[in-house]
Amino acid sequence: MPQRFDPRGRANRALLVGVPEYQEIQPRDLRAVNHNLVQLSEVLRTGKLFEPDEITVCRPEGVDDFTRALNEAVQSAEGLLLFYFAGHGAVPAAADELWLQMRNARVVAGSAAVFQGSQSWSQILGTLVSSRAEQIVVILDCCHAGNAALVWEAGREKQRVSQLMSVQANNLISSGPGTRPTPFTEQLLRILKGGVAGQGGDVGFHALSEELRSYMTKHFKTERPEPWEPQSRPATSGVDVLLATDLPPPVSKDLPGSWWRRRPAVTVAAAVVVVALLGCGAYVLHRLDPPVRCAPPLELRLLTDPDVETTVRKAATAYMASGANRTDDGCRRSGITTYSAGAADVVAAFRDDTEAWQQPATGDINPQRDIGSQPDIWIPAASADVERANSGTRPAFASLSDLQPLASSPIVLAVPESFAHDPSRLKGQKLADLLTGLRKKYPRAQVRRADPEFTEAALLASSGLYATAASGRDAEGTVAQPGPPAPTARDLLCDLAEVDEVDDRTAVLVPEHLFTTGVGCDSWSRAVRVAQYPDDVPGLDLTYVRVTWKNAQRDRDARNEAAEGFRKWLGGKDGAEVFRADGFREPAGGGGTADTTGWAVHTVNGTLNDPGPLAGAASGDTMNEALRTYRSANGPGSVLFLLDSSGSMGDKWHGPSGAPGILKQSLRGLGGEDTYGVWSVGEKDGVSHTTLLDFGSHRNADAESTIDKRAEVEAVEADPSHALNDAWSFMAKHKTDDQHPRLIVYLTDDEERDKLTEGGRLARLLKSARERGVPIVVVSVQQGTCDAGKPNERIAVASGGRCLDANRSDLVPALQDEVARTGSGDQR
Repeated sequence: MPQRFDPRGRANRALLVGVPEYQEIQPRDLRAVNHNLVQLSEVLRTGKLFEPDEITVCRPEGVDDFTRALNEAVQSAEGLLLFYFAGHGAVPAAADELWLQMRNARVVAGSAAVFQGSQSWSQILGTLVSSRAEQIVVILDCCHAGNAALVWEAGREKQRVSQLMSVQANNLISSGPGTRPTPFTEQLLRILKGGVAGQGGDVGFHALSEELRSYMTKHFKTERPEPWEPQSRPATSGVDVLLATDLPPPVSKDLPGSWWRRRPAVTVAAAVVVVALLGCGAYVLHRLDPPVRCAPPLELRLLTDPDVETTVRKAATAYMASGANRTDDGCRRSGITTYSAGAADVVAAFRDDTEAWQQPATGDINPQRDIGSQPDIWIPAASADVERANSGTRPAFASLSDLQPLASSPIVLAVPESFAHDPSRLKGQKLADLLTGLRKKYPRAQVRRADPEFTEAALLASSGLYATAASGRDAEGTVAQPGPPAPTARDLLCDLAEVDEVDDRTAVLVPEHLFTTGVGCDSWSRAVRVAQYPDDVPGLDLTYVRVTWKNAQRDRDARNEAAEGFRKWLGGKDGAEVFRADGFREPAGGGGTADTTGWAVHTVNGTLNDPGPLAGAASGDTMNEALRTYRSANGPGSVLFLLDSSGSMGDKWHGPSGAPGILKQSLRGLGGEDTYGVWSVGEKDGVSHTTLLDFGSHRNADAESTIDKRAEVEAVEADPSHALNDAWSFMAKHKTDDQHPRLIVYLTDDEERDKLTEGGRLARLLKSARERGVPIVVVSVQQGTCDAGKPNERIAVASGGRCLDANRSDLVPALQDEVARTGSGDQR
């Protein structure tokens, strides 16, 4: 059973948004939406999860009204944040993202805003995930609701967001007769009132979604007409959210019939229904055949690398819509939820933490929280990851099997087209020679690469950098850049595009397929690049991997059958076509099935159809060594943690999300050669701190034990200005040379922020931050303290560090990354 989140006793918020009438868009009258809002607010109000003042009903006139209500809900939610919308939903074109339309919305041909008086789902979801709420549940009842899945799937903060959509993408649906709730919300209310199948008891997000999908598919059709299939995207953490509780079963356990069967006055014939279409402005008659009783399709979870997620998701979507995924009577066999996570974290979790992944405990190691729910299928960007994942010494609770080569993509040096090149230098040379020739001809040229901790493309590029360099430190010097590296190749190209001068003189190490798929922020002003093919850098070789979990017997055979069907489709001509169309090449060494055809690459400007012989696939040892070299490129690191232990930290102290828990989780990036210590920050007798953990080398397990025993909140105030100055002085005394990285991490609730600014202190702190040469990462357990211009943000930036606060759902992983860049290993 999945872990259940029970919001009772927390500060929850429900925002119910509905538009029952429109000024211009047809049909203007959506009276059913009023019934939705009234009845849903009553159900929530009489339940046990929300207090009456925690429920907001909003009928927005325009975007400003909507945004104001949304921001208020987001800022006040701490436990469960529930967002519901009913009204017109629209998309610019098929497969585009969803826009929610307010009362004054109108469509303007050629308008850059697409729909005036509307809000894009990417903007709305971006606001929702800025909340500090522990769990976020979205329910959308509108046409094209399934298009909202595109934004959810592309986002990085899916671990606590569960999304329920009334219908599959690109479909128009009924609003009903207007005398009762809309069909989807009517069934939603039925389940919330009486439980799944009318049996009473608790209702969680997972069961609610499956019941709605099963019932709506059997009894309703969309305008096309197709079976009406609500869609869901559960939070990738695997946590199920409680939405109704302690429900008594109703007197009658029969499921209610369709609205036209219960109202004889509107029943023309048993097989005819009047459908009021949201967003289409017409009433349409459809003849319904006896409904096919499709069981809810089994949902597969697919984990992949961030640099290839876009294409892998396209393949999963194409398979779900294909005949290979349909039974003889037209029912869908399986659904697939696609998500990605940092490659180094994924390999480490498979290698060492499969038990914690399958059965999360209350400790600091929780792959379900930091990566996502345990996958059924893994598609790493490098086949060597399977070897690395199987190299652990701990008992394995997951097995990796059924490997199927899928596609490949060389790592290229993408050079601005403005740098004139001899065509003979585009292939057949080592990476070091390409870089030497580039800098010799263009001394101002720069080279960058994404984060090797996050994507395997960047790690493979790093292995090429290290192959002929005198040391890892020398190699890293060739790709030096201000600030932390971009997480993915797409992020890297987007960041460069913001400054034309930098973009025009920077070569990037990226996978070749990006020349075809492009990047989300692509624009006419981006520097055009030409691909050079180093022959000593291993490329991506995407591989299908079936993941089975120990003691997971309940639906084992069905899950195996569904996963095997997807594997065969991916390895055949249909799967190959998806990868080929996105610029991937044939699997390294072949590997496709006998009917795989048409693997000639869609060459685009800047790439070569035949790059000549390239390096073979990397080995596990090569990739492990590259990651080790990257982590230790500058030698052992030094980190000083400052832990605000003042009285105001009392409610931000316990558990994994408390300040000591956050600190302990960041230690995974530190190895046996690194030195680090922990101060307890609190003013006593004019001294800014006491020592919790002596500065030196530690086994991380021993350090965690010491922190657990000694860290406690004290009845004192903290002076962050005093503590930071003492920390800089301490790090100066312990400086060994200019090469070894150093870092100060300050964990706080920012309650003593005034002491950073009083008496001209901030100006002096900013001057010290720029001059001392030690980056500071400020980690605040409060929201909004890292906004631009705030003291924490200014100090962190001036020092060359970062400011992370509770607005980020990835606060812990982001801190882990910062510490790992300073440390030299993944020691425990």
